[in-house]
Amino acid sequence: MILLTALLLLAAPAAALNVEREEYKIIGWNDACSVAIEHYAFPKLGEAIQGDPIMTRVGTLSIVAGKPDVETRWALEADGVNTYDEPGINRLRKELREAGHNRPGFDEMILASTTAGSPSSAKVILSTAALQARTDVWPDTRRWRWGRAHYNPLGTCALLIYEKIGERDRFKFLLTRSDNARARSDRGRAHVNNGRRLFHNGDLDGALAETDIGAKLAPELADTRYPHAAMLALAGRLDDAMRELLIAVRIDRRSIQKAAKDEDFDSLRNRQDFQELILRH
Repeated sequence: MILLTALLLLAAPAAALNVEREEYKIIGWNDACSVAIEHYAFPKLGEAIQGDPIMTRVGTLSIVAGKPDVETRWALEADGVNTYDEPGINRLRKELREAGHNRPGFDEMILASTTAGSPSSAKVILSTAALQARTDVWPDTRRWRWGRAHYNPLGTCALLIYEKIGERDRFKFLLTRSDNARARSDRGRAHVNNGRRLFHNGDLDGALAETDIGAKLAPELADTRYPHAAMLALAGRLDDAMRELLIAVRIDRRSIQKAAKDEDFDSLRNRQDFQELILRH
């Protein structure tokens, strides 16, 4: 067990292992502020079996109730060549889920194209201010870029992922409480607004990526699902667009009237399912 105050930095593998890149996976959250993860490091080409990690960590990161401490409990720590144990890892995943780390959270990516969209939305997306995060220690932003976040189901905790600038897939992890339970939905809307601006700037691929992030980050909001449906339609992904639009309508039936007049959905107008949706209004 390792106890750190507020900031959790997973120790990088020893330099002697010659790490090429790292990967991590979220296994699941529990009902509080604890997340089960897998963290791997892979060797440079020619130095070990490609595809097999030379560092494996599987366990939980938790914020202790009533305290600012982060508690790390590794159920598995393995370093070196030929240490990867897939059956053992599968067993640990099952055990962690059965022990309560079985709840999916919400994932966010912070794309490099963010700054090319809406300045006001980019300001929200690139800043942790909306989280009102409780931590006194942050990674050095001259060396580390905030690249991803994973939120627990209640939006009261977040695992922030920092990526090392100039190096491929090297990570620092910061588990923190958030005093703003609306931060997740606010950030989802910001991604969607940024996507709209990217579309108006002629970047459909960037727009679609941003609205996809927004819809996944705040899937309960028609404000994120409807614009993502529109971008899917504009990108020619008509079946996906229709599915997303139907979800937006289930959340807010006013989306039907809006879609009936929205030029973004012109590519759907000859479809029977779209016509039936509009006629039901």
